[in-house]
Amino acid sequence: MVFDIVRLACGPWVGRPDLRAAFFEGYGRELADKEERSLRCLAALDAVSAISWGVPHHDPEIVARGRATLARLERGDAA
Repeated sequence: MVFDIVRLACGPWVGRPDLRAAFFEGYGRELADKEERSLRCLAALDAVSAISWGVPHHDPEIVARGRATLARLERGDAA
C-alpha cells in the first residue's frame, strides 16, 4: 500500500496537507509509524530514480522533482 502513495506524497501532496488529510480520511486511517518510515525510504528511492533517469534524458522537471524530494527528506519534512 505504501508504495502506491509515493507519487502522491512526492507530487500533489507537496505543500498541500489538506489533500493528504482528505486522502487518509477517505482511506479510513493514517499511516502507521512503520508505514511512514517506509514512505520516506521509498520517496528517497523514487527521487534518486527520477534524477538518474531525468539527467540522461534531459528532463529538467523530473530532475527538479527528485532533487526537491531529497531536499524535503533532508530537512525532515514529510515525504
